[in-house]
Amino acid sequence: MLLLEKYPNADLCDKNGQSPLSCASQEGHTDIVKLLLEKDPNIDLCNKNGMSPLYWASQEGHTDIVKLLLERNSNVDLCDNYGLNPLYCASQEGHADILKLLFQRNPSVDICDKDGRSPLNCASQGGHTDMVKLLLERNHNVDLSDMDGCCPLYWASLKGNTDIVKLLLEKDPNVDLCNKDGCSPLYWASNKGHTEIVKLLLERNPNVDLCNKDGCSPLYWASQEGHTDILKLLLEKDPNVDQCDRNGRSPLYWASYKGHTDLVKLLLERNPNVDQCDKDGCSPLYWASQKGYTDIVKLLLEKDLNVDLCDKDGCSPLSCASRKGYTDIIKLLLERNPNVDLFDKDGCSPLYWASQEGHTEIVQMLLEKDPNVDQCDKDGCSPLHLASMTGHTDILKLLLEKNPNVDLCDKNGKSPLYCASLAGYTDIVKLLLEKDPNVELCGEDGCSPMYWTSYQGHTEIVKLLLEKNPNVDLCDKHGYTSLYRASNLGHIHLIKSLLEQNSYVDLCDKNGRSPLSWTSYKGHTDIVKLLLEKNPNVDLCDKNGCSPLACASQEGHTDIVKLLLEKDANVDLCNKNGRSPLYWAIQKGHTEIVKVLLERTPNVDLCDKDGCSPLYCASQEGHTDIVKLLLEKNPYVDLSDMDGCSPLYRASLKGHTEVVKLL
Repeated sequence: MLLLEKYPNADLCDKNGQSPLSCASQEGHTDIVKLLLEKDPNIDLCNKNGMSPLYWASQEGHTDIVKLLLERNSNVDLCDNYGLNPLYCASQEGHADILKLLFQRNPSVDICDKDGRSPLNCASQGGHTDMVKLLLERNHNVDLSDMDGCCPLYWASLKGNTDIVKLLLEKDPNVDLCNKDGCSPLYWASNKGHTEIVKLLLERNPNVDLCNKDGCSPLYWASQEGHTDILKLLLEKDPNVDQCDRNGRSPLYWASYKGHTDLVKLLLERNPNVDQCDKDGCSPLYWASQKGYTDIVKLLLEKDLNVDLCDKDGCSPLSCASRKGYTDIIKLLLERNPNVDLFDKDGCSPLYWASQEGHTEIVQMLLEKDPNVDQCDKDGCSPLHLASMTGHTDILKLLLEKNPNVDLCDKNGKSPLYCASLAGYTDIVKLLLEKDPNVELCGEDGCSPMYWTSYQGHTEIVKLLLEKNPNVDLCDKHGYTSLYRASNLGHIHLIKSLLEQNSYVDLCDKNGRSPLSWTSYKGHTDIVKLLLEKNPNVDLCDKNGCSPLACASQEGHTDIVKLLLEKDANVDLCNKNGRSPLYWAIQKGHTEIVKVLLERTPNVDLCDKDGCSPLYCASQEGHTDIVKLLLEKNPYVDLSDMDGCSPLYRASLKGHTEVVKLL
């Protein structure tokens, strides 16, 4: 008040074009608005966004201020930059008293914002029933749609505003008016489950088959969402029950897929195409079988449909149910005599899936229909393969009763016996052996059942296989035998069994390593003892010239060195680099082994290809105790390497004082 006594410019605006009157109207300061109006300001002065004082008061719900501004003849149709006027704002916010005041000035009720939304559209969308009543009294265009094609009836139906729908319908709107996506008021009411609104709309005889751009009808959505009451109402209007979306999915398809049993019943009463498939070839029966909806499967089967109708991958309803383990559905399907050998694109039949997943009862039911028990997938795996691989003993028994080909191999050459032996399923191996399979049948890697059981350490299975007198010396592609593998891994009980079968103890891998060589290297003393009882060639060397004695000496296995020496192993046998067992023991510092080897009077001056003698090596490494032992054998102390370096030179260079003293 004090400021106004100085006659300020009442229309002076801030940088955003906001005048004092605009600010006071927005904030609801009624007394200040009164004072400002006494100074005769520009009543319609807008900010930079086109918002007038009346706009702000209407939007914020300041009724007294709206009255004051209207007394000054404020422009009720003045719009902001987005096309919003005071009437629009009041409608949007639900300010009924303000709307009444504005109507006294005869505003344009159909004026829309830049997106084409009218006051009636906003009030209908916002659920402002009183506002809708007031607007409709002004003969608002009830079909006026926004830029997306959404009319007031569309919004009220979508939002579930039943009273507004009633009011709008009294004005006889176009009930089939769709938005740009082809969605009608009935479409959305059916989708959202607004039963009362659906009733109201149906009284106006809309096009019940009107679909959106994706081909979805009201019936389609009611079926998918499980709105039973709405489905009943729609069916009374005789819709097209086979109307599909662009993916070929019908109302029956969705009801079956979602498990809406009551809806399926209702739809079937209208005799739909029960074999109608989507673009992927999936029928209603397919999905009911896949999902385990037994009651729906029963209902569908009463309609004499094609039980063998497959999806694009060749999967039938029977195949789906067999894989999932739905026993009751399998019973129902089998009563219709389906093709039990129908297989998918990967060659998988119902029996295949039931065998893989371990559904024993289903396997039993399928076998009663005499399927092809040797039907293989694209990789050559039969039901017997799968049962053997997964350990389903009861299923294997059932399959064997049908006399399958027990030697049928997959694309990798693996037989059922191979798979069971590899996995260690003893009971399954027993059952298979009763059918006299080829126990020597190898995979493409050259591995036999005996090989894998030896590798894995399955003692009981080895015993079972040996009863069939297999070739125990059969090698894989690397030249590994069963004995070799068992020796390498330390399976002593298996080795005993294999040796009893006179396994060839000197059979080497492609690198020339024998079982004795590996066990000597690994330190399996007990196994070395067993192998030596079979009088192997103790001096058999690998491709690098390493003998079993060299391996044991290098790795420090004293007991094994003693055992080999008892068999008169050649202590001077050198590898391709000229290194003897003594050299290796010295280099690694295995004093005890050096002692044992020296008892066999080896050539202590035997040099490697670089001219390095045992004494040279011990002196260089600083092994004082070993130097003492060697000197007791009177070696040539000046024996030098190819560079002329003697043992004394190397000890001096390395700083081994005690060794220098001894030399």
